[in-house]
Amino acid sequence: MKCAFLFTCLLFTALTVSPSAQAQSADALAGMQAYNSGDYASAYRLLRAAADANDPEAQVNLGYMYARGQGVVENQLEAFRLYKKSADLGDGEGMNALGYKYLAGTGVAMDPSRAIHWFCAAIAMGNPRAMNNLALMLNQGEYVTEDPTEARSLWEQASLFGHSNAMMNLALSYMTSAPLDDAAGRRWLLAAAQRGQPRAIQLLQAQGYTGSLPAPFDETAMMVPFVKNPPGRAKICSLIS
Repeated sequence: MKCAFLFTCLLFTALTVSPSAQAQSADALAGMQAYNSGDYASAYRLLRAAADANDPEAQVNLGYMYARGQGVVENQLEAFRLYKKSADLGDGEGMNALGYKYLAGTGVAMDPSRAIHWFCAAIAMGNPRAMNNLALMLNQGEYVTEDPTEARSLWEQASLFGHSNAMMNLALSYMTSAPLDDAAGRRWLLAAAQRGQPRAIQLLQAQGYTGSLPAPFDETAMMVPFVKNPPGRAKICSLIS
């Protein structure tokens, strides 16, 4: 996959557990907090207990630990199984993770059409990570007809939900793709940098920006509960629904 734009991959995109999240079990929430603090042993114990109790948020988060080999031996098949259980229970993050599994072909045979199906299901739940992932496919023409205009629309939607990688990708879109809008690109570049997005910080500073910015921080490496946002919109999703 090309690396000019930023895939969400198998990770989360916010820094702390949000109080406005949908109802998750206490064990799932505590497990996410433990993971965010680097205590993988406690995270595994808590997420395993909640996942076994059929909490879809715990299932997808535990799947991320198996996918990354954090606190457990890496097991892509188990990660896929957990994502599928979470997605089947209606969890938007589980749907996004399952879509990426089908796109990457880890733990399951690569199947771009199934990837798009699950990204669209997650987008219908307002999941910004799925919006970002589907936008990348459309922007690159990867297994779909290239459509940078639709990609930009999805990045705009994800950016409004605070997704810093989408903000960065939206900035690049405005700066490098027609119709060009350098002012809009710089606005989104600054917004991404203000959330600690490492590449945005690097680009801004290379352009001579001297304002205050947070330390670079990869917020995709943190776990947060999925929050059901208003449904996203994508033409390709309406065509396959």
